[in-house]
Order: sequence, then C-alpha cells, then structure tokens
Amino acid sequence: MLPHKEIESRLQTAVTVVLPDADPSGVLGSPLPRSKIGDYQTNALMSLAKARKMNPRQLAADVLAKLDTADICAKVEIAGAGFLNFHLKPEAVSQALMGAARGDHLFFEKTQHPRTVVVDFSSPNVAKPMHVGHIRSTILGDALTRTLRLLGHKVITDNHIGDWGTQFGKLLVGWKQHLDSACPAAGRNW
Repeated sequence: MLPHKEIESRLQTAVTVVLPDADPSGVLGSPLPRSKIGDYQTNALMSLAKARKMNPRQLAADVLAKLDTADICAKVEIAGAGFLNFHLKPEAVSQALMGAARGDHLFFEKTQHPRTVVVDFSSPNVAKPMHVGHIRSTILGDALTRTLRLLGHKVITDNHIGDWGTQFGKLLVGWKQHLDSACPAAGRNW
C-alpha cells in the first residue's frame, strides 16, 4: 500500500476513536508541494471540529495522540489552525518503490463488484484505402479492454470486419455473370 493510503487509513481509525460519531471517510490527506513542511497534510480535522464547535488544534492533538504512524512517518506535527503535517521516512518510500518493482499494483485497487463489459471495436474497413486512422479504434478498444481486465472486470471483446458488402457483391456478380463454363469447377453446384 502506498504510504499516503496507509496514513489515511490510520488517520481515519484515530478519528473514529476520538469522535465515534464522525464519518471518517472524508478524512483524507493531500500531498504538499514543499517538503519543508511535510510530505502529506490533512485539514479534515478543522471541519470536523467546526461542525462540533470544538477547538481544531485540540482535536488535532487528540487525534495525534491516538495515531500510530511511527513505522511510516519520521514525524507528524500540528500546524496552523489544526492541520496535521506528515513527514515520511525514506524507508517507507523505498518500500513502496520496491513493491512497485516487484509488480505490486500500488496505484489502483481491483473492483469489489466486477461487471461483465462488452467492448466492440472494429478492424480496418477493407473497402477503403488503408491509413493510420483505421487502427485507431482497434488500439482504443484494446487499451480499454486491458484496463478493465486489470481492474478485475470480465471483458468480452468483439472485433468485427467493416463493410464487406461491396466485395461480396462484386464476387456474386462475377460468379453469376462471368463464370467460365469451361472451368472444371464451373460444373459444380455451388
């Protein structure tokens, strides 16, 4: 799991301990642009405190007392009106990167409710001159298929050949009107 997702999970657990009536799903962290003040930050405690007419810094202190991130964070500090700033340990970042190198899927989760999806994409239109635009829908269809399967869905693909009408029409006209009766195959009942 990515460090910020682990921090969010533990932060939500700590909020539930301190405020059992709170909905912790909105307690999220966001990356910080300047690493001097931290790697991630949450401001969600301020809105929880405001809704309960509490001091936001005190709520942040109470949540911080219940928060265990010693294995991920070098330090967590209260800033401003009740922000929590998280400073990651280099080891936590390197563990996440090693997981990615092993092939762990860190940036998405498989769906909890897989669906069956039909992706219908076409092959080049054989009745027209070929150009690079003909493969666009095939590439897009294949990319969608791979993405949906990676997310855990069952994908049924249908790759059809476009516009055969003209070709088969010409074959039928040729067969009916220009059949060479001297040909050994011409005597067969097709």
